[in-house]
Amino acid sequence: MTEWGATQPDPVYGESLRLDELLSLLCVNDEVDRMFFVSTHQACEIWFAVVLRHLEDVIDALTLNDGVKAAELLERLPRIMLVIFEHFEVLRTLKFESFDRIRTSVGSASGFQSVQYREIEYLCGARDTRFLNTVGFRDRDRRKLKERLEGKSLSQVFLEYQHRGSERVVNRIRDALHDFDDSMRELRTRHARIAEHFLSSRPGTAGTTGADYLRRSTSRTLFPEIFERESPGTVGR
Repeated sequence: MTEWGATQPDPVYGESLRLDELLSLLCVNDEVDRMFFVSTHQACEIWFAVVLRHLEDVIDALTLNDGVKAAELLERLPRIMLVIFEHFEVLRTLKFESFDRIRTSVGSASGFQSVQYREIEYLCGARDTRFLNTVGFRDRDRRKLKERLEGKSLSQVFLEYQHRGSERVVNRIRDALHDFDDSMRELRTRHARIAEHFLSSRPGTAGTTGADYLRRSTSRTLFPEIFERESPGTVGR
């Protein structure tokens, strides 16, 4: 127990970031290319968690009629996506033989199985329930996604808010949603290019058709209720 009047020392950099815990979860002792590949995907998942938190706060802000805060949070998201883009680009530095070796070692594991990515889609309003049957999802993964489906989507909350907010703020939010939607579409495009680079016409993991599957996914919108740009029957990550 700290004595009365004594002050706690300020946490140092590593403690503030909980680096010991974080690094213990990273594959830093694996073979260098495998560590590079896995850490790149881990970093993407960290950013997906950040995106999810922003989207949750946007929904809360719109529910409380704070459109300015919602717009500010949304306008940050395309910048976050730029960081994620670079994770995909840096994977191009892998040699083909290294990529094939790593791909074999991870078995059926696939970015298609990213639960957080599906959470982003469901939270925004792209609610294709077929993804609940994704091979590799655990029961708790499906429960998490079903919880997202039970709540209101960002699309629904925005459509309700637009009748209460000022035209200027509503248009600002709509533009921010559009920019974020475009940035997510660009993410799928980058993913498709990486798949084409390494796989060519070979099949992908998790039962997908690889680059062709990813290329078809680029037409999907996160906000079909708002923008209605989704192609009927098109599914993808």
